[in-house]
Amino acid sequence: MVDDEELEKLREQRRQELQDEESGEKAVDRQRDQIKSLAAKYLTKDARERLGSVRMAKPELASAVEAQIAQLGRMGQVDKIDDDQLKKILKEIQNSGEDTDIKFRR
Repeated sequence: MVDDEELEKLREQRRQELQDEESGEKAVDRQRDQIKSLAAKYLTKDARERLGSVRMAKPELASAVEAQIAQLGRMGQVDKIDDDQLKKILKEIQNSGEDTDIKFRR
């Protein structure tokens, strides 16, 4: 059977693993928040509202759009993105992910 020292050592290792996981998750959340706030700086009010609506339906798509807008902003390629420009970006990102082949068997 496992003695108390080994058991305590295993518990401590597990605590450390959980702490490391938690700190990693916090770092990812912080990075996500930074991207979100950076992207929001480049969006007009209407575009922010649209992105909020998109986030409700498709959170992954909204995150991808924010990442792209943040990247464009960092590179100095955008000033302000209005609703029409956001629609174009949304369509581009949606179309880039739709490489699905549909085959019918007869």
